[in-house]
Amino acid sequence: MRKILLTINTMVLLGIVCFLGYQHVKSQEIPKELQVERLSIVGPDGNLYVSISNPEQQALATTHGVPHYPDSKRDLPGLIFFNRVGDEVGGIYYDGNDEESFSGITFDQQKNDQILAITKDEYRDGDEWKRWYGMFLRERSDSIRVKTLFEQLKEDIKDLGEEEKQKAYLKFKKYIDSEINVYRMFLGREENKNVGLFLYDSKGKERIKIYVDTLDVPRITIIDTLGNEKRIAHTILE
Repeated sequence: MRKILLTINTMVLLGIVCFLGYQHVKSQEIPKELQVERLSIVGPDGNLYVSISNPEQQALATTHGVPHYPDSKRDLPGLIFFNRVGDEVGGIYYDGNDEESFSGITFDQQKNDQILAITKDEYRDGDEWKRWYGMFLRERSDSIRVKTLFEQLKEDIKDLGEEEKQKAYLKFKKYIDSEINVYRMFLGREENKNVGLFLYDSKGKERIKIYVDTLDVPRITIIDTLGNEKRIAHTILE
């Protein structure tokens, strides 16, 4: 009887060990799928470093962890990156539908917005798809913060109606793109299908174009401050 009890105890103990071992191995299995609306990668102090999100839950732009426009929202899925002090520093975005498609990788200037990006933009125009894609550089002033300008705009338009607010915003955006966040270089394919290098001056005006046109003709064009073009070298290059 003693031997039988010893055998039973040994078998039970072995069964328990096998069960616990199976549970341990099972717990180490890699999940086949993880479904969340937003995944935030944070440090021990809670600082946000990476946000991977759907459009509705995307993280806002921040400086020292404080959102620039807390009442606004982003509606692009993608990855947003932040540095050690809580500044947004760029990201990867993408979206689209049956009428348009766009995506990009952006890099922000210190305490400011993007200055380097690789982007792609496509949209349907009737039965034709228009598209441009490539890399661009912007020039931004260290003394002018877009965040500060937006805060002033919000204060100026807070008592206006929605239509007036929209007009004011479009005017402000045009000012920002022409005076504050000016293009300095584009390398890629333009919407008109020219492929090449396009250089702009400090005012955002196009000054030099080195490209191959839709007829496969290589061209070099110089543009003066009044917008007059002078084509050079293309007859030689042909």
